[in-house]
Amino acid sequence: MHKIFRYIFIFLLFNIAILSKEPTLAILRSVDTNEYQKFSIGMYEFICRPYGVVTLEELFQRAEANSLCQTSINEFYLKNHMQRYFAQNLLKNRQTYHIEFKENRCILYAKGRLSMSELLIQNGLAFKKPNFKDKEFEHSFTQSQEYAQRLEIGLFKEKIEKKCVSELSKF
Repeated sequence: MHKIFRYIFIFLLFNIAILSKEPTLAILRSVDTNEYQKFSIGMYEFICRPYGVVTLEELFQRAEANSLCQTSINEFYLKNHMQRYFAQNLLKNRQTYHIEFKENRCILYAKGRLSMSELLIQNGLAFKKPNFKDKEFEHSFTQSQEYAQRLEIGLFKEKIEKKCVSELSKF
C-alpha cells in the first residue's frame, strides 16, 4: 500500500512539473519607439511589438503620404512630444521583463500584470485591433480603450480614430 502512494505521489509531482509553465524572461536592450523594443534571451536578440493593438507609429507607417491621418498623428506628437517617448520613459534598459509570444507579437508585462499593449491603449497611444478576438485579453483591452475614450486621453482627445478610419479598416 505504501508503494502505491509513493508512485501516485511521484506521478502527481511529475505532472505538476510538466504542467507548470515558467515565465519567459527577457532583458531589454533598447527602446526604439512605443512600438519597437529590442530584447535578448541569452545570445538571441529580437524585436518585440505589442500584441493586439495598432500603435500610432504603425498607423502612421500604413497611412498614405501626407494624408489626413498622417498629418493628425504628426500634429498630435508636436503637441504631446513626450508621448512619443512613453515606452522609453516606462521601460528601463538592462531590466528583465516577463514576456509571452503570440501571433508574431509580444505580450510584454511592463508594469506588474499590465501589458505594454494595455498601457499604450490607456494612454491613448494605440487602438485595440478592430477584429481582435482573444478571450484572454479582449476584455482588458476593451476596458482600457473605453477608459481612454471616456477621459479623452491621447489620440481620443484629438479624434485621430475618426481621421484614420480607412487605415484602421486595413487591420
